[in-house]
Amino acid sequence: MCSRLVQPWPNPSPRSNQPNQQPALRASLLTSPPTTKKEAEEKASADKKESKPAVELPIENVVGVQAEDLVRAPSDYLGKNIRFTAPFFSFSNVALDYKPALRQSKTHFSFLVLRPNSHVPLSELKLAMPIPKDEKDPMSKVIAGFKEKDELEITGKVFAVALDEPWVDVLRIKKIKSAPDDKAEKEKTEKEKSESK
Repeated sequence: MCSRLVQPWPNPSPRSNQPNQQPALRASLLTSPPTTKKEAEEKASADKKESKPAVELPIENVVGVQAEDLVRAPSDYLGKNIRFTAPFFSFSNVALDYKPALRQSKTHFSFLVLRPNSHVPLSELKLAMPIPKDEKDPMSKVIAGFKEKDELEITGKVFAVALDEPWVDVLRIKKIKSAPDDKAEKEKTEKEKSESK
């Protein structure tokens, strides 16, 4: 009588070229979820350690420039890292999906800044930045919280001068100063009016 070896797991079907997945399933069943409060806290703290924000590397050879100067002579800054400050105006799609200077709207967002001492946007300056990959990323919260007239420090690289305008990849963005509160401003003007009477 011939004895046959019985396999504990069925062989994969002939149509499948993948290895048998059952041993991996068995291994995942052996690791159990934390049963005590202490184990759950340790796992949560380990997850927090893994999700620390990445250390920002310094950007080298950054040229300080005024936004108006950048618009006047964009070809002087082509391929250079630049830094300037400007008040935020609004999010826009003006710097997206233009083939000579392509930054796709699926992967990037664009925004406008204001001209100095004015309420007119500097639309000639095309600013595009990659969309943060994770909604929990602190940068995505900062960006979502931008209000009109928030003072921003923008660091980027001029990657194109299509239409004789600067197209900038924003590498870093930092809010320097919050916009003045509209309510406080209205109260101040009302006070000044009442005092002048």
